[in-house]
Amino acid sequence: MRLARLTQRKEFLAAAEHGRRFRSSAFMVQVRDAEPENGRADETPRGLRLGLTASRKTGNAVKRNRIRRRLRAAAAQALRDQTHKPCDVVIVARSEVLGADFHALVADLSIAIDRAKPQKPQAKPRAQRSAGPRS
Repeated sequence: MRLARLTQRKEFLAAAEHGRRFRSSAFMVQVRDAEPENGRADETPRGLRLGLTASRKTGNAVKRNRIRRRLRAAAAQALRDQTHKPCDVVIVARSEVLGADFHALVADLSIAIDRAKPQKPQAKPRAQRSAGPRS
């Protein structure tokens, strides 16, 4: 099974700016609730999309590609049952991904998605609900 991918820079930046974060020793996950495409409210939201980032700090091109392959495989296992969730997931890798146990990566990714669940809108406190001035 292939996960849908984030491909544009603005999608990665939106996840970084508006997403919820989870940090692990090997990576950081940013989760952002997806909005319908084209901004239309009547359109159905898409499913889960995955984006991977491995900067040059993590190593040379060979190491970065290995990191991305490991994370893509771990994400496929960890997010298998959650592809219906309408959200964007960005994984920012660290060099520790190469030395980490694969099952630990899968477990950390599962925990990251569970902890970064969509937040419910909170009701305003009673004092702020009244719009009119008090006399």
